[in-house]
Amino acid sequence: MKRAAWELTRENFLSLPEIEQLNRYLDDQIVDATGKALNTAVLDRVIISGLLYSGLRNSEFCRLTLQDARLGPGEAVLEVVGTPRQDRTVFIPQFISRRIQEYIAEIRPALLKGEVAANDASQPLIINERGRPYERTGLYRRVVRILTAAGLEAKASVQVLRHTYGYLGYLKTDGNLLFLQRQMGHAHPMVTSIYAQFVEENNAALAERLAEGNAGHDKT
Repeated sequence: MKRAAWELTRENFLSLPEIEQLNRYLDDQIVDATGKALNTAVLDRVIISGLLYSGLRNSEFCRLTLQDARLGPGEAVLEVVGTPRQDRTVFIPQFISRRIQEYIAEIRPALLKGEVAANDASQPLIINERGRPYERTGLYRRVVRILTAAGLEAKASVQVLRHTYGYLGYLKTDGNLLFLQRQMGHAHPMVTSIYAQFVEENNAALAERLAEGNAGHDKT
């Protein structure tokens, strides 16, 4: 029987310990790097953490331009454009916003080639060490290389980061499917709800929560 396109197993996303392992690896690479190696380490962390904590698809991440990143205190978003059915505003955590801002200010200008202005808002947000924008295959290969180096070869793919976001999103928001559906650009909540099966729920506590603040329920 053919599986549904959105059917997942635990092998399709990173566990919490694996997320910690990956983040620790990325941080350690920056601590130990200097010069061009530091540029690469910072770029690696921006790519991985940017994908992991935004849930963007490979192609969406590649298409981001400087003007698509609205970063700052209070509210930080990435504007996904180019596909009418999936265009959306994706909210990202403040620590990811700061990482991207640091990359834009300190690393990206050093990677630019030719006469491209560092502040040209129409230019790609993420570029490689040759000053070129990423296409899907190139980004996929870089993500696989990084995850493999972090000891996660069995789960090394761009998709695993998006699915990890779906799992984290459901876990950390108490199952807010509407928020997660909007963030991930799913056409139907049935697709988003697939992540619910991996989060353990205290059903007794959830049942009790329904009666909280209800003066009419039996108090005897």
